[in-house]
Amino acid sequence: YSLLLTLTSLTFAHLTSRLGPAWTMPHLTITSSNPSCINQSQHRQSCQRWIIAHHAFVSRLFMLLAMCLSCSILPDFHPGDDVLQFELRLLTPSSSPSQEKGYEHCFCLMGHGCDPYWESRSRFEGDSSCADSSSVRYNENDHHGESNEARYPWLDRFYAFILPPVTKWDAARFLTLSVDPWARYPSHHLRLKKGGSNDSHAGGETCNGDDETCAVQPENNDDDKRFFGSSEQAHAFLPLLPLVIRYTANFVMKIVPSSILPPTYEATAALSAIVINMIAFSLATISLYDLTIFMLKKEALQRIQNATKNGDGDHGSKRTPLNESSHHALAKTAAQLFCINPAGAFFTAVYSESLFAMLTFAGHAIAARGQYWNYYLQNENTERGAQKGQRGCWLLAHLYWIPSTILWMLASFTRSNGTFSSIWWMLFGLAKCCSCILSIKREGTTNVMVKGLTMLLCHAILASLVAYPVLYHDWRGYNFHCQNLPQMSAVQKQRLDSQLASHYPAWCENNGNAKRFSLYAHVQRKYWNVGLFRYYEMKQIPNFILALPVLALSFSAALMWIGLSWDRHINREIQTSTSGDGPSRGICTFLPSKYVFRWAFFALGGSSSCDPVPFRQQETEGKCYSSDTTPLPADLLGPTFLSHYAIVAGFALVGAFFAHVQISTRLICSSCPAFYWFVSRLLLSSRTNGRIDGNGKCGNGSIYGYAFFSVPTLLYFYFTLYNCLGSIMHVNWLPWT
Repeated sequence: YSLLLTLTSLTFAHLTSRLGPAWTMPHLTITSSNPSCINQSQHRQSCQRWIIAHHAFVSRLFMLLAMCLSCSILPDFHPGDDVLQFELRLLTPSSSPSQEKGYEHCFCLMGHGCDPYWESRSRFEGDSSCADSSSVRYNENDHHGESNEARYPWLDRFYAFILPPVTKWDAARFLTLSVDPWARYPSHHLRLKKGGSNDSHAGGETCNGDDETCAVQPENNDDDKRFFGSSEQAHAFLPLLPLVIRYTANFVMKIVPSSILPPTYEATAALSAIVINMIAFSLATISLYDLTIFMLKKEALQRIQNATKNGDGDHGSKRTPLNESSHHALAKTAAQLFCINPAGAFFTAVYSESLFAMLTFAGHAIAARGQYWNYYLQNENTERGAQKGQRGCWLLAHLYWIPSTILWMLASFTRSNGTFSSIWWMLFGLAKCCSCILSIKREGTTNVMVKGLTMLLCHAILASLVAYPVLYHDWRGYNFHCQNLPQMSAVQKQRLDSQLASHYPAWCENNGNAKRFSLYAHVQRKYWNVGLFRYYEMKQIPNFILALPVLALSFSAALMWIGLSWDRHINREIQTSTSGDGPSRGICTFLPSKYVFRWAFFALGGSSSCDPVPFRQQETEGKCYSSDTTPLPADLLGPTFLSHYAIVAGFALVGAFFAHVQISTRLICSSCPAFYWFVSRLLLSSRTNGRIDGNGKCGNGSIYGYAFFSVPTLLYFYFTLYNCLGSIMHVNWLPWT
């Protein structure tokens, strides 16, 4: 079966690469059913956004269908008793024998997010009681509820088909946190009991917080791991996605008839999560498209301006035309690669990858757009800039840091790796400082020092704001476990302290180091064995093999950018040499370390402003490109891309040496636009090594220049195979996490 799947994926990848110009290689031929997208260039970007959003939405539908079919056809494997599973409570006439006699079922359980009194009731009063008498109930035989609204059996079967595949592995944790607001608190292992009774509902009475006979007792006297294990593990999942799912499900309950909704609140939350992920994935794809366009526009505009200043305007403009068509085509390639990325199963299931990618890419897209307009308005004629830029562009050029920081803060509240966006701000601040130092002769030492320190301080504040949500989440979790228990009176808290003094987590005892203690790092280390080289075990070799392609591509992307940046620096040194005869390239490779620091300094300075020397000329004449407006491959590896390739290198290092190596695929695919730029660069530069023959076809005998085992074919094979494996293994509790 595995061999058949591999051969099928390889064949599909080869056919995809051969049919590239129609869809997967849109930088050669752009096809669209909407003629206005071609005839009206002023609406090209808007039309392309709709096309990209359509591709993203359809790709998620196909992935969801594949996961549902796999879950329905293949048998589930047992993940282990220690793996949390989410109960949808879906009831169909054929689901169990007990339902043949009729089974009354409630929509909302007590203490869940759908319970209007969940804050006061908490989870102390019971586990499976219905929230109140007005909760939606129905009988499975007649499919009628108390509201006399008929249910449709086919609709219930449809929900039973599409919802279970998206609730596996970590998705169960996200759904539990969204449905149960008290799941993060350690107090959900306790019961408020009156007089020490073993029945929390004894005599139909509930515990009164001010009653002197009210006692707070543990369920049992297990160790800390069992007593606080669930709440500690919940702390590893940041709260934004569960909150969005909960409030969306509550909103859907108010506007959609109950006969159309799934039969339970848990299923409604899962359905809401599917819709949220599809919308978020589509917006993330559009954001990646916009980000790529404005990064390429800024890069091309800087190079044209630079060539003009150096007296080489015609040559520079000829090599790097500001051609919007080629930028749109290349951006579309990167966006479509994101639609079929190898971590497709995690962007469809109830994971935080889709929401995180939307917030991260949108923040980068706004920053790129603002920096482009900032550079444009500074370098163009004032009247022309006022006419074209308009007031909205002026505001974006000067205030883009506000929405970008807010979006990245929300991303950090979604996943902890959102703090990597603070690296972007720090690198950008350092780049500004380097640019100021380069202008010290023109502006004076004092002005440069004040300006540089101010920029560095401002960007450090922005970086701190991006990382703040994770620190706040850590502080909040520490208070949950060690200081304050929710919805408890002073008497209850005092009795809890006296009765459970020995049941606090061990890390609560060292209160003096509370500010330096990281609960998130402790939980990751305790339950998931996360740490430097902790995952380097013989039994983890298959996981390293699974992560090898994405890690190899990520490290190659970073090294490729470093190599081209070094070449630009050497060209700069040669051109600025007083002798006019610079050292040969082979000698420059072994320059002393001071030249390495000099290169790093100029690389930082060039990432925020124009690189003073144009890119090295690349021979493209006679190659198999469909038009001379196609961007050079180096356009995606320019100086302004420094921070993005630094981030992809950082994620690759974390995945390879610190985290569980198998999460590297979804970690990088949801966080790093540079990964898709580098793959697009490989697809473009690997068209062929031959030249165009007399018939207009590329040499070496293959259609469109693709050999069966060419780089594009291998890349498409990698993307296709991992999507197939994810749709099969993840939904059946196999190790694909």
